[in-house]
Amino acid sequence: MGDSLGSYRSAMRDAWHGWWINWPLSQRVRVGDVLDTSGGTIRPAGDLTKYGVAGAAAAAAPPADFLYDANGSAQVTFKLSGTTPPGFSALAQADAGALVSFKGDTSVLALFTGLTQDRFADTRAVAGNLVKQFWNGVWAPELAGVTDVVTAAAGTVLAASDTDASAELRVDATVGAGPLKLADLAGNVAVARSSRVGLEWSGTEVTPFYRVFRLRRTWLHRVATDYGPRQPGRGAAPEAVPPLLVDEARDDPDAVLEPL
Repeated sequence: MGDSLGSYRSAMRDAWHGWWINWPLSQRVRVGDVLDTSGGTIRPAGDLTKYGVAGAAAAAAPPADFLYDANGSAQVTFKLSGTTPPGFSALAQADAGALVSFKGDTSVLALFTGLTQDRFADTRAVAGNLVKQFWNGVWAPELAGVTDVVTAAAGTVLAASDTDASAELRVDATVGAGPLKLADLAGNVAVARSSRVGLEWSGTEVTPFYRVFRLRRTWLHRVATDYGPRQPGRGAAPEAVPPLLVDEARDDPDAVLEPL
């Protein structure tokens, strides 16, 4: 038996390299959310405003849809209302829908439509403010922040738990009035029957992917070497933050921030 959620996460990491895979999909993630990564765990820790860092979001332009069938390892057969193609057993003749058949025990079908993306409107300003708050002892090295979030108007995820898995999907009547396509199965279906499918999810207004940053470890080491260790209760040093560090962050945020 396979780990269906693990198969989904692995497939999405390959397709969305560098992005975190959100689960459950209904869990809301926003640009500027902060995570505490200390102790080897991930815990919510407020947002950037809690730490005195402004981080306004702006829209980006992701692809309109993301349709993943693992290079054909998930085979989809559509059924129009009034027909009953071979292989269907749970849908009534009047139903429209689809039969999804998986070839392997780690096969995944992931469909997200109506994608939108938010990201930092001014990464340079965020990096500069983070340097100031780190110097002042407000922002800890173990904290991380969300830089980008991709949301979808609708989504459906199916993942096999064993070989020869399958599922029959009933499509919403308003969608099934005409010829069906793969994108129509996103968020508009109910599972009428499934066999050896370990992960079944379909819904609207979902958050599948987001990206996370932290202070770059090489930058932290260099600051400790050049300016000494942070002093408890007094920030990184008793004097004001060196303007050179702030200027560097604003000129080249990638020198200070790294993806996590």
